[in-house]
Amino acid sequence: MSLFLGWRLEAGSWRKKGATLPEASRLILFLCSLLMPCFGALALSVDAGLVANQVVQCDAAGLGRFSMSGAAGAAGPVQARVMSGETEVTPWTQIATAENGVWQGAIEGVAAGGPYQVQVRVVDAAGAAVEEAAVADVLVGDLWILAGQSNMQGVGNLAGAEEPDPRVHVFAMNRTWRVAKDPLHVLAESPDPIHFDAAKTPEERQAAIDAANAGPKGAGLGLPFAKEMVRRTNRPVGLLATGHGGTSMAQWDPALRDQGGASLYGSMLTSVRAAGGVARGVIWYQGESDAGPEFVPVYREKLKALVASIRADLALPELPFYYVQISRFVHPDPSPETWNQIQMEELSVEPEIPNSAMVASIDLALDDLIHVGTPGLKTLGFRLASVAEHFLFGAPTLTGPRLEKIERVSAPEGEHLRVTFTNVNGGLQAQGRVSGFDLNTGPTPEPVQAIYKQEIAPDNPNAVLLWISKWPDTPHLWYGWGLNPYCNLVDAANMAVPAFGPIPVP
Repeated sequence: MSLFLGWRLEAGSWRKKGATLPEASRLILFLCSLLMPCFGALALSVDAGLVANQVVQCDAAGLGRFSMSGAAGAAGPVQARVMSGETEVTPWTQIATAENGVWQGAIEGVAAGGPYQVQVRVVDAAGAAVEEAAVADVLVGDLWILAGQSNMQGVGNLAGAEEPDPRVHVFAMNRTWRVAKDPLHVLAESPDPIHFDAAKTPEERQAAIDAANAGPKGAGLGLPFAKEMVRRTNRPVGLLATGHGGTSMAQWDPALRDQGGASLYGSMLTSVRAAGGVARGVIWYQGESDAGPEFVPVYREKLKALVASIRADLALPELPFYYVQISRFVHPDPSPETWNQIQMEELSVEPEIPNSAMVASIDLALDDLIHVGTPGLKTLGFRLASVAEHFLFGAPTLTGPRLEKIERVSAPEGEHLRVTFTNVNGGLQAQGRVSGFDLNTGPTPEPVQAIYKQEIAPDNPNAVLLWISKWPDTPHLWYGWGLNPYCNLVDAANMAVPAFGPIPVP
């Protein structure tokens, strides 16, 4: 401090009373020479490619690549290493050379896991560090894109919501990484006008963010899915939040990609690319907004086009696409045909989209008139994880019951239908009596009270017997007919029978 005695700041410069300007300049240079080592230690930075709390997608071998770039005050070799606590995961290795104040490099082959601290330094000719920087809490694992409308956005009751897990992070709608906690989708955080009105003031935006985080709604299926995947694979998970409630396939149209943040698809692409441009797969829950007569005829092709576009735009041609069949709607509408048609379109398109699979939700309780409740969202997370584990990691759990055949049987004990399912895990089961089947007339349903008993076949746990009092004309079979049916048929792995119909009875 004695260096500063008798000196004062004048016009932005340190100057001793009575000293000439050259003398002041020499002192400034002298002070800078003393302080440069301190400033140099702060000059190295990681400006792109890797940030705190990020989840980096690993490859097929379970290894991640940390690509980084930034600024440097000194020239010379740039070394990096990866630490897990006090344990050195990868040793100091040169990854770049700092020149003209910048550097760019990568650490290869980091095993799935974490959290890791990535340390970077510039060294001199003797190998001593002259500048240092670090990025903390980096994970290596699997990234999953969350997209769709309100049941994906998450509006279940926050009471009883899934607890956070330090191995599950979210790339939030403001495109920053953090530990995942419901609500994952906070629309007001997004800088994109498709999610939040750009004309709102910063104060209005913050008020909307605070209201979303204060609840009482906001639980979704993303966090339960991610925690179940961590449990099954022992890999961290990163969730990319891109869903938005009340949205239709027209609003998700890939043709709007060039509108960027003014379109759902463009906003989603921007988020995925900002998170690294790769993912393990897509989780999709949408369809309620398309349950109308003008939308149903084109829904299947629009869904197929959406999947194809995501894969093409991300240059990931085999990107898995797992989705949820829409559930129930407690509504007085006397004409539920289009709702059931969307359910059937979602079921029928499954074999037409490579690397896709659907899970059912028709058996789950709601938290309001249309949204699956928090316990049901946890069940959906479990079912989606079962599908992902089966296809990606070879787990034996099948993706759930699918209708195989319907047989009309005449027997002394009574007329009945034998409905047989394939892809069943360990046999069908139901709490209480089996419920959910209807026998109606023709493809345009008219309720017929024809089934007086539904039971799992005593001789085949993959079949259901439907006992018929009177055969209607042109009988057609439904499971989950109407807007608000009661369905309870699952298999031993808790994979539910999806809604289907009308299926002509032979």
